[in-house]
Amino acid sequence: MHIFKSTIFCAVYILCVNASLDPVTPTTNHAFDLDLYEEVIDLEQCEEQLAYIMQNNTGLRNRFIDASFRPPRNVLKGNLRDLGSYFQCLDISQQTDDMDIGGKYSVVRIPLQQDNFQLPSLPSLPDLTWPDWNWPEFPRPEWNPNNTQEDDELTSKLDTYERAKYSAQSMLGDGIEPRAETAQNTTSSRMQMELAFCIPKVCTPRHALDVLTLNQTANLTMTEAFVRLPNDKQWVAADYVAVVLFSIIGFMTVLCTSYDVRHTILLKRDPKKANKICTMFSVYTNTKNFFVFTSNPSAITCLDGIRSFAMMWVIVGHTFVTQLSYIPENPLDLVEFMKSFWSLWITSATITVDTFFMISGLLVVYTTAAKVSRMSLLKKLHLFYLNRILRMFPVLGAVVLIQASFFHRLADGPYWSSMAQNTNDCRVYWWSTLLYVQNYVNPRNMCLSHTWYLAVDMQLHIASPLVLFWILGQRSRSAWAALAAAFAASVAGATTYNVINGFQSAVVSLSTAGNNADYIYYYVQTLNRISPFIIGMMVGYILHLYRGKAVRIPMVLVGLFWIVAFAASSAVMIVTYFNIQPDWDNQVADNIINSTIRPVWAASVGWLVFACRHGYGGPVNWLLSLHIFKILGRLSYSMYIIHFPIIYLINATTLQPIYFAVNLSIYKFLIDFTLSLIGGFLLTVLIDFPFSSLIKMFIGGGPRPPPKEEPSAPEKPEYFTAVSVVESIRDDDPEKSRM
Repeated sequence: MHIFKSTIFCAVYILCVNASLDPVTPTTNHAFDLDLYEEVIDLEQCEEQLAYIMQNNTGLRNRFIDASFRPPRNVLKGNLRDLGSYFQCLDISQQTDDMDIGGKYSVVRIPLQQDNFQLPSLPSLPDLTWPDWNWPEFPRPEWNPNNTQEDDELTSKLDTYERAKYSAQSMLGDGIEPRAETAQNTTSSRMQMELAFCIPKVCTPRHALDVLTLNQTANLTMTEAFVRLPNDKQWVAADYVAVVLFSIIGFMTVLCTSYDVRHTILLKRDPKKANKICTMFSVYTNTKNFFVFTSNPSAITCLDGIRSFAMMWVIVGHTFVTQLSYIPENPLDLVEFMKSFWSLWITSATITVDTFFMISGLLVVYTTAAKVSRMSLLKKLHLFYLNRILRMFPVLGAVVLIQASFFHRLADGPYWSSMAQNTNDCRVYWWSTLLYVQNYVNPRNMCLSHTWYLAVDMQLHIASPLVLFWILGQRSRSAWAALAAAFAASVAGATTYNVINGFQSAVVSLSTAGNNADYIYYYVQTLNRISPFIIGMMVGYILHLYRGKAVRIPMVLVGLFWIVAFAASSAVMIVTYFNIQPDWDNQVADNIINSTIRPVWAASVGWLVFACRHGYGGPVNWLLSLHIFKILGRLSYSMYIIHFPIIYLINATTLQPIYFAVNLSIYKFLIDFTLSLIGGFLLTVLIDFPFSSLIKMFIGGGPRPPPKEEPSAPEKPEYFTAVSVVESIRDDDPEKSRM
C-alpha cells in the first residue's frame, strides 16, 4: 500500500507545478459533441498558451490552478476522487493578441499501482547520526508510513468497496465506469484516483502534464475519463422532436385550460356541455377529477397502502444504492453500513418489486374472472393486449423523450457524464423500451433502466391468458391444476436457469466470490419473476371465489398464518445480511435463495391482502386503507417512471463527493420523493389523463366517463380506461398504477 501514499504525494507534486488535463468522452456517448473535443486540439498552441500562462499572466495561471484538483479528502475513508471546480474552469476565457485561451475541464484516472513511474527525486539529506533515544509512538498508527498492517487493512476495505461499486454499476450504470466489470478483478491493482484538471482547451491532458512537469511524469500511467467544454451538448433529432411535441402539448394545455375555466367558472355554464376535447387537456378538469374518489364495496382498499409503501421503499432503495455508483466522500463508511444488520431495510429493498408482480397477477385474475367468460377472452384477446399496451404508453413515451432530450439540458456538473450516458441510451435504445423487450435486447444499456419491470410485467401479462383460460372455466379443479402446473414449471425453470448460471444472491455484493456483473441477467430475467406473478393469480382466484362471501377462519389459524407470513418475509430480508458479507461464498445457498425468496415473499404479501380483504387485518388494514394512499396509488405509475431520472439528475449536479451518513441520505430521500411526487402529478395531469381519454375516444367510441372506482384498482380508474373496448375487458389490468 506504499504506492497509495506515493500516489498522494504525486498528486500534490502535480498540483504544485500546476498541471491541467483533458478528458475524452467515450465514443458511444453521443449526448456530447465528440467532434468538438477533437477540433479544438492544437498541441503547438498548447505549448504556447502554457508558456504564456506560466510566465506572463499570474492571474490567469492562478485561475487554472484554483479550478484544478486538491488532494482528496478522507483518503483513509476510501475517497480517491477530487473534482476541482467545474464551473470555474469552464468560465475561463481570455483573448490575447494571437491566442484565444479557454478552460477545458478534464478528469483523469491514475492507477494506484504504477509499474514504471517513480516520483521525481528530492535532494538527499546529509548523513546525520541520530541520538539513540526511545522515540515516542506515533499518536495515530495509521500515520506511520511503515505501518504495513494499516496499509493492508485499508487495501482490503478498498477492495470491498470496489466490489460493491462495480456491483451497483453493473445494475445501474453511470456513464463513467465500465458497465461489465467483474468482481474478481476489483483489487488494489485496479484502484485508481480520479482527479480533475483545468487546462487550456487546445491541450490534451497528457501533453499538458508532460510540458508542465518537464517530462518527469512521462511514465505516469493514467487514462482520460472524460472531458468537458462549454456548449458541448449537441442538438440531435430527439431534441427537435421533444421541442415540437411538448410545445404542442403545452399549447393545447394552456388553450384548453383557459377555455374550461372561462366556460365553467367565469360563465358558470354546465361543464357537461363543454367541448370534450378541450376538457381532456384541461388542467382544471383533470386536477379536479384526480381528487374525486368513489367507494365500491368490492374494492380491495388495502392495495392502495401496499402499493404506496412499496413505491416509497423503491425510491429510498434507489436513493441509497446510487450513492455507491456516484462515490461518496467516505465510501468505506457506506460499506460498513451495508455490512451492518441495521442496513437490512435498504439492502433488502429489491424484494419489493415482487410485491408489484404479485399484485399484478392478483389483479389480472380478480378483475377479469367476474366479467369475462372463457370464450369471450379468446374472441377479444387482441383487445386484452391492446388495452394493456395503450394504457402504459403515454407516460412511458413522454419520459423516454424527456430523458433523451430535456433532462440532458436541464443542468450540468462534473458528474454529468452519467446523465449523458442515460440520455445516450434513450437515444439509441428508445425502441426496445417502448416495445417492452429491453430486458433481453440491451439489459446493460437500457433506456430508463428501472423500467425493466414494465418489460417483464408486459411479458407476463401477454402470457397470462394461458392460465386465465382455465381460471375462467366453470371447474375450479381445472383452474387449480393450471395454477399449480404453472407455478411448478416456473419454479423448476427458474431453479434450472439459476443453477446453470451460478448467480450470486445479493444485488450489491461485497464478496470476492461470483461475478457481480452477470447478476443483471438474473435480476431482469422474466423466468425468475413468474412465480410471484402466479402466486398473485392464486390469491386473486381465491378472492374471486369468496367475492361477497363471509370467510370464517379460527383465530388460532389466523394468528398462525400471520406469524408464518411475518417470519417468512423477515427471513427473506434477513438472508440479505448474510449473503452481502465479504466472506460469503456458498453457491448452493445462492441457488436456493435465488429460486425461493421471491415466491416466499409473494405468498407473505398474498396473505396480507387476503386477511385485510376479509376482515382479519385489524390495524394493518386500517393503516393500508387510509384515504391518503389513494392519492399515492394514483400517482404510483408516473412516480415510478420519473423517480429514477430525477435521482440521477440530482446526483449528477453535485460538484464534489458528498459525505455519506444515514440521516443525510434520509433527507435526500425526502427530496427525491417530493420531486418524484411533483413530477408524477404533472405527468398524470398533463400526459396520462388527456391521452388516456383521447385514446379511449378514438378506439372506445367516446370520451372518458367521470371517474369511478374499480374493484381492484380504486386508485386509478379514470385514466386506466385508455381503450375501454368493452366493459368486461376495460378494467382487467390496473397494474399500471401498482408502480
